[in-house]
Amino acid sequence: MSGHRADRPPTVAVIHATPASVEPAGTALAEGYPQASVWNLLDDRLISDAEAAGGLTAALSDRMLSLIGHAVHGGADAVLLSCSLYGPVLEQARRAHAVPMLSSDEALFAEIVRRRFGSVLLLGHLAPAVQDSVNRLQRVLRSTEGCERTEVIGRTADGAAEAATHKDLDALEKSLTDAATPYLKDVDSVVLGMFSLAPARTGVENVLGVPVLSAPPLAARTLRERVAAGAGASRGGP
Repeated sequence: MSGHRADRPPTVAVIHATPASVEPAGTALAEGYPQASVWNLLDDRLISDAEAAGGLTAALSDRMLSLIGHAVHGGADAVLLSCSLYGPVLEQARRAHAVPMLSSDEALFAEIVRRRFGSVLLLGHLAPAVQDSVNRLQRVLRSTEGCERTEVIGRTADGAAEAATHKDLDALEKSLTDAATPYLKDVDSVVLGMFSLAPARTGVENVLGVPVLSAPPLAARTLRERVAAGAGASRGGP
């Protein structure tokens, strides 16, 4: 399928590895892509199984590919992964399916490149996921002219996972601001590297006084643009 049918709203399938990312993704899509019909697919062991295995394995990649295939064959016009750890699977999925697909932080990384920060602090609540995000962001920056020297610092925020799971916004904001405060003199921006942290973005930015970026709103906007571009191409448009 390439481009959604004009007689129905475009369906965006969001594949989650934790229930905590469902609401932030839905909120961002409602605001940034209100035309879309959101279809949530959840495998709540994708993260715990990856942690137990020491990272992303071939079996776990196949599991994500199966979920993506289920979404596409079920009529999705676009697919969004809300877990950064599984972003590398998209390269293979894009070879198999024609619909627009986006990893959780692809649009976020593009925004960091666009804004040309000299240094950023990337926060998360799972050490393997934070390190994976830092590594991938560094690769993007080093391959982009003018961004090669951008410094990326990755840190975990104690208590953020529990706060996000229980939707305790005050605790989530405190966890993130506490983690970021020691680095404020060294960074130009704070990046919330997981979808589940997005509800705290505004509060954290107000406390820290530096730009705070989160992935869901940027992902929603980028998916809207890509689905519209695909629909235009299928109609023979520019």
